[in-house]
Amino acid sequence: MPTIEIDGKIITVEPGLTVIQAADRLGIHIPRFCYHPGLSPAGSCRMCMVEIEKIPKLQTACTTPVVNGMVVRTDTEAVQDARRSILEYLLINHPIDCPICDKSGECLLQDYYTEYARYTSRFLETRWRKRKVFILGPTIVMDEERCVLCSRCVRFFEEVSGVRRLGIFQRGSEAYLSTYPGEVLEDLYCGNIVDICPVGALTDRDFRFNQRVWMLKRGHSICPFCARGCNIIVDFNEDSDIQVNDSRVYRFRPRFNTKVNDYWMCDTGRYGYKSLDAAERIREPLLREGKRLIPVGWDRIIKRAALRIRETLASHGPEGVGVLVHPTVACETALATRELFVEQLGIRNMSTGFPVDPSAFEDAILIRRDRAPNRRGLEMIGMVPKGEDVPAGQLAAGWATGRIKLLYVLGDDPARFHNPQGPSPIPAGEGILILQKSTAGPEDARARMVLPAAMPAEEDGTFVNFEGRVQHFDAALAPLGEALPACEILRRLGEALKVELHPECWRLGQETWAPSSSS
Repeated sequence: MPTIEIDGKIITVEPGLTVIQAADRLGIHIPRFCYHPGLSPAGSCRMCMVEIEKIPKLQTACTTPVVNGMVVRTDTEAVQDARRSILEYLLINHPIDCPICDKSGECLLQDYYTEYARYTSRFLETRWRKRKVFILGPTIVMDEERCVLCSRCVRFFEEVSGVRRLGIFQRGSEAYLSTYPGEVLEDLYCGNIVDICPVGALTDRDFRFNQRVWMLKRGHSICPFCARGCNIIVDFNEDSDIQVNDSRVYRFRPRFNTKVNDYWMCDTGRYGYKSLDAAERIREPLLREGKRLIPVGWDRIIKRAALRIRETLASHGPEGVGVLVHPTVACETALATRELFVEQLGIRNMSTGFPVDPSAFEDAILIRRDRAPNRRGLEMIGMVPKGEDVPAGQLAAGWATGRIKLLYVLGDDPARFHNPQGPSPIPAGEGILILQKSTAGPEDARARMVLPAAMPAEEDGTFVNFEGRVQHFDAALAPLGEALPACEILRRLGEALKVELHPECWRLGQETWAPSSSS
């Protein structure tokens, strides 16, 4: 195990680690453009040059492996002069369009110029004119003048996506980044090259000119659109005046987790941010009056839902009530549902959602065939008493034939996001249908009541991904409109039903993580 010294700090690392990786572990930032921890080192930008004792010339920290006894200096006069020269070279043809660049505020070139350069340009010759607003695909646009030829995007496609889409062509000052002939950037992971581009050369056509990054707040959450459970950053502006076509949330970005999604996420989840402020979001409680669903207050709809549940239980017993829990709800919501409907009301017609579509797309990178983020979680907590989980199709059939008089549905159908125009999995029925969800769907036409629930980014909770990894998330922003966290809706319903619930037991990490004694 080699031991090295970097700027006076000692660290012992495993063999094969590079100087820049060792420095990162010490919290010492070495500037970089081409280096990215999720990709192979390239050593092309030369921005990470450092001094190493007994070596006469500066070395690139991203390609130099550590050697026992090595002494490294990252901030000497020679190192700073090298960085200044590299920046002067990179900025020869770089346009000064920071005021309109989407990367402004997140740009490494801006940061490093402010820290190391701040010089008066000596370049008097004519700048190269390169392509601007060059469309590479449905989601990616390139400004060739801004490109510093770091090759991060090229390596991403070859090493992560496993395809060859981009390349660097020509040599010297005439070198440029472009797609291979006939190639279009249509992969499901294209958005990642915008994230890793250190400057504003590659930008997202969806986010382009929509917001300045320094006006956005950041929250952490879990992507709810498949069983992978990618860790994400939610960029939002909570001061927005939200109307039907306005937005609070501007983008989702991947958050590093080496055990789940590494540095990446798919574009399906990336552009799923739109669902948070979509026109289809249910913003207030809806109660059916005749043929219309009309907005009402929470007190009224909770009392009405509790009344209908009590009446159904009194006239038809627990067998007359069915509860369908889509595996899009958090574990805490599932625990609250189990306590209210199973343990307190004695209902046994319980289902934890429809099976996985075997024809759904899946790949070997991140995307899972199972579009539900918490199917494994519902299994692990023992959502339904052992051996009593009713198949969702059977529950729906009981509702359609009238055997089940009241059907309470929690969560959004996981297939709805990927196919918004698809048919509802809930058939027509003559009884009482109560929906607790966040997004409108065709089943609303048959609902007596619709209770607006928060989406995952708007509430605290826990998902368990397909590998059994438990992942807690906190609310990044407040629920839209009058929507409430799912557990709060169930707590209010429990109060109206006059049954004693124990919200403190809905927290994971306690004994309630295992199936309860009634299972």
